Amino acid sequence: MRKIIKILTIGLLMVVISSCGKEEERNVIPVEQVNFKLNLNTIDAVLRTPGNSKEYINGKYPVLAGEYLGYGGLLIVNSFYATDRPELLAYDLSCPYEALRSVLVKASDDGNAKCSKCGRIYNLMERGRVISEYSDLHLQRYSVSSTSNPDVFYVTR
Repeated sequence: MRKIIKILTIGLLMVVISSCGKEEERNVIPVEQVNFKLNLNTIDAVLRTPGNSKEYINGKYPVLAGEYLGYGGLLIVNSFYATDRPELLAYDLSCPYEALRSVLVKASDDGNAKCSKCGRIYNLMERGRVISEYSDLHLQRYSVSSTSNPDVFYVTR
């Protein structure tokens, strides 16, 4: 009997330990190229201010040759937590629940974005996680790289 209890205890501990850790995230929108240059000295200057955001919508924003805006377009946000240099975060504008190029989220001044169709709300300062309910879906994130020029950034996939 003691042996069975010991085995069950060890098994239970293994289940608990293996269930702890990083939450798995799923990307459900189609994979599209992302390659975009931001210059905070030009029309992107609004992104200098922490908390500000800017949308770059496919088909509505002129891009240069070799630049790509992802599936639904890009949503770039300067984090509320930025200090001396902008801390830019980049997301695809498409809602992961709808997974359609035409259904986009809209950023608000409180650091969230809301889907225009399903109404789900995403926290832009917390990696684009949905906050209106529990879910493993989040806004598709893209990498933002700084350059030697403090005003120039690249967004890539």
